Amino acid sequence: MVKKEEMVTRETVDRLCVLADLPLAANRRDKLVAPLAGLVAAANELSRKMAEGGRRGVLPITRFPER
Repeated sequence: MVKKEEMVTRETVDRLCVLADLPLAANRRDKLVAPLAGLVAAANELSRKMAEGGRRGVLPITRFPER
Protein backbone atom coordinates (compact mmCIF):
# COMPACT_ATOMS: atom_id res chain seq x y z
CA MET A 1 0.00 0.00 0.00
CA VAL A 2 1.22 3.50 -0.83
CA LYS A 3 1.59 5.89 2.08
CA LYS A 4 -0.54 9.02 1.85
CA GLU A 5 2.48 11.29 1.78
CA GLU A 6 3.88 9.30 -1.14
CA MET A 7 0.78 9.38 -3.34
CA VAL A 8 2.07 12.33 -5.35
CA THR A 9 5.79 12.51 -5.91
CA ARG A 10 8.08 14.29 -8.31
CA GLU A 11 7.97 11.15 -10.47
CA THR A 12 4.17 11.26 -10.45
CA VAL A 13 4.21 14.85 -11.67
CA ASP A 14 6.79 13.95 -14.33
CA ARG A 15 4.55 11.15 -15.62
CA LEU A 16 1.47 13.38 -15.61
CA CYS A 17 3.28 16.05 -17.58
CA VAL A 18 4.44 13.51 -20.15
CA LEU A 19 0.95 12.01 -20.50
CA ALA A 20 -0.62 15.46 -20.80
CA ASP A 21 2.07 16.60 -23.25
CA LEU A 22 2.76 19.48 -20.89
CA PRO A 23 6.39 20.57 -21.27
CA LEU A 24 7.00 22.23 -17.90
CA ALA A 25 10.47 23.12 -16.69
CA ALA A 26 11.83 21.02 -13.83
CA ASN A 27 11.55 23.84 -11.29
CA ARG A 28 7.85 24.31 -12.13
CA ARG A 29 7.21 20.58 -11.81
CA ASP A 30 8.75 20.60 -8.34
CA LYS A 31 6.27 23.28 -7.30
CA LEU A 32 3.31 21.10 -8.34
CA VAL A 33 4.01 18.20 -5.98
CA ALA A 34 2.62 19.73 -2.77
CA PRO A 35 -0.57 21.24 -4.27
CA LEU A 36 -1.40 18.05 -6.17
CA ALA A 37 -0.76 15.95 -3.07
CA GLY A 38 -3.19 18.15 -1.14
CA LEU A 39 -5.84 17.83 -3.84
CA VAL A 40 -5.50 14.04 -4.00
CA ALA A 41 -5.73 13.75 -0.21
CA ALA A 42 -8.84 15.96 -0.13
CA ALA A 43 -10.48 14.03 -2.97
CA ASN A 44 -9.79 10.72 -1.23
CA GLU A 45 -11.25 12.01 2.03
CA LEU A 46 -14.38 13.23 0.24
CA SER A 47 -14.69 9.90 -1.53
CA ARG A 48 -14.49 8.04 1.80
CA LYS A 49 -17.16 10.30 3.32
CA MET A 50 -19.50 9.97 0.37
CA ALA A 51 -19.14 6.17 0.42
CA GLU A 52 -20.54 5.98 3.97
CA GLY A 53 -23.96 4.38 4.12
CA GLY A 54 -25.69 7.38 5.66
CA ARG A 55 -24.59 9.68 2.86
CA ARG A 56 -25.62 7.61 -0.12
CA GLY A 57 -29.03 9.26 -0.25
CA VAL A 58 -27.60 12.73 -0.75
CA LEU A 59 -25.56 11.95 -3.84
CA PRO A 60 -26.67 13.90 -6.89
CA ILE A 61 -27.97 12.00 -9.85
CA THR A 62 -26.17 12.86 -13.05
CA ARG A 63 -27.98 12.31 -16.30
CA PHE A 64 -26.53 12.39 -19.75
CA PRO A 65 -29.53 13.13 -22.03
CA GLU A 66 -27.62 12.34 -25.22
CA ARG A 67 -27.25 8.71 -24.16
